[in-house]
Amino acid sequence: MAERKERLVLSILEFLEASIADGTVSAEDKDGIEVAVQCIGEAFGVDASDEATRKRLSIKPATLPSIFDVYMKTRQKVQTSQDSNTTSPAPQAAQRGPSAEDKAAAEAHKQAGNAKMSAKDYPAAIAEYTHAIALDPSNPVYYSNRAAAYSSSGDHNMAVADAEKAIEVDPKFVKAYHRLG
Repeated sequence: MAERKERLVLSILEFLEASIADGTVSAEDKDGIEVAVQCIGEAFGVDASDEATRKRLSIKPATLPSIFDVYMKTRQKVQTSQDSNTTSPAPQAAQRGPSAEDKAAAEAHKQAGNAKMSAKDYPAAIAEYTHAIALDPSNPVYYSNRAAAYSSSGDHNMAVADAEKAIEVDPKFVKAYHRLG
């Protein structure tokens, strides 16, 4: 089985175990959930009781509920964005988007940001991506790259905000979903 699926299975098992531990599941349902954990683990070949397996497949610090929360927020934002796009026409200038010169300058800032990322100069990379966004806010790559820079600098809240903004700009931009976890 693909490691991605094994990670999902382990996340489900950890969610069920946490639900038992935190009292979400009633005492009378505890046995049934414990049996389900065993059955799911055996069916998918994931032993949640094995520490080596947990270390190899863990998605921590993320959890299944936190990932689901991000998905629901993103879905709501995308839906809201789509609703506002269909109900109110955008101003003519906004429909045109950035000029070719602005796009070229934004790309130059992105490249400079990439160089700063390679040099592990995260504050400078963030500044470069911010310049790129100011010139072309319709490009999800700039938000995604800035999310990576924020994450690398340890500012995970800003990283999540930028990844969500990249998804809002282009819901089909897969890399932004990866930035979320």
